[in-house]
This record gives sequence, structure tokens and C-alpha cells, in this order.
Amino acid sequence: MLRARSHLRKKVHVSGNEYYYIHIPAKLAHDSQFPFREGDELAISIDVNSSKMIIQKLNKKSSRSRRSRG
Repeated sequence: MLRARSHLRKKVHVSGNEYYYIHIPAKLAHDSQFPFREGDELAISIDVNSSKMIIQKLNKKSSRSRRSRG
């Protein structure tokens, strides 16, 4: 299991929309076992009973590989 510590950040855009960010440390994201790549479409679920966030990849190919066909 890969592990790292992070923080939840909130930003308010000039339009007034609020966005929340979770920083994923490079040490974790660059690990060969990290299952996500830039451009992957993700589904995010929250298990409120156990306070866990579940992130799953929806697509098999990243948008980066789709762009190169083009």
C-alpha cells in the first residue's frame, strides 16, 4: 500500500465558485504502483461511516494518449 500525508485546500475563483484540492505528493505519484496518470477520468466516493475517500479510474486510457492520435 502506498501512503503519504496531505491537506485539503479550498480556493475561491474570481467567479465565486469554490474548488477543493488535495495535493498528491510527487513521491507518491511517481511511484510505479501509483494507478493514475494525468488526464485519467476519476470517480470520487465518500464513505461517511468510515471517513474514507475512494478514488477510482473510470477510463482505461489517459486523454494524453487520445490527443496523440489526432
